Amino acid sequence: MESAALADLGRTALELSYPEEADEFDAAWDRHHGGGRHRPRPPVGIGVDLLPLADHLVTALTFLSGAAATRVTERATDALTDRTKSRLAALISRADIAPPRPAPLDAAQEREVFDLLVGRLRDVLSPEEAERIAEGVIGALRLRSGGER
Repeated sequence: MESAALADLGRTALELSYPEEADEFDAAWDRHHGGGRHRPRPPVGIGVDLLPLADHLVTALTFLSGAAATRVTERATDALTDRTKSRLAALISRADIAPPRPAPLDAAQEREVFDLLVGRLRDVLSPEEAERIAEGVIGALRLRSGGER
């Protein structure tokens, strides 16, 4: 997946789900992709539940991108059908200069992506936060495809 497209998707998702934390996204992206560290680490003495939501979103997007591109884990493979994987990969990697926009995910595919993200985030966030972030990602994917519902 194209890194810039994935970062753009994450930034949009956070703006849609937690606009008050959108400023945190670029720093979280740099922590995960610029410094070679792929797992969020809280400062000493601070619990994982106090990490900025952006850190959790970046790890979830990285997981989602891998699930769309390859068979990352059995769980991801089982959660996303091949058709959803190909559409999701097109939405994530779409270059802004490409004339045709990829087809949007249908309702069942959106549900697959939503369930995968919530499943990935439920161990580190409250169910409400996990669902809100997943809804933001779905909204960002809709915006990328030009689809509105």
